[in-house]
Amino acid sequence: MEQFSVAFFEENFKTYAEQNEDVFSKQQAMNSYYVSMVSTIINDNINKNSELVKRIRNLNAAYQNCRS
Repeated sequence: MEQFSVAFFEENFKTYAEQNEDVFSKQQAMNSYYVSMVSTIINDNINKNSELVKRIRNLNAAYQNCRS
């Protein structure tokens, strides 16, 4: 699985929600993971803006896929 792909983020959303099901609802866990990843991606020292945009788009697509 390619790092930072839609499938990568989908798997991480599911894993994070499962690991925190005793603390958060699925939606709360997904929101927490989403915010954490956006902060991490934005603060990463990537020189290519296109790579940042690709990662955020993939994160958003995975969020939308897992939300339903």
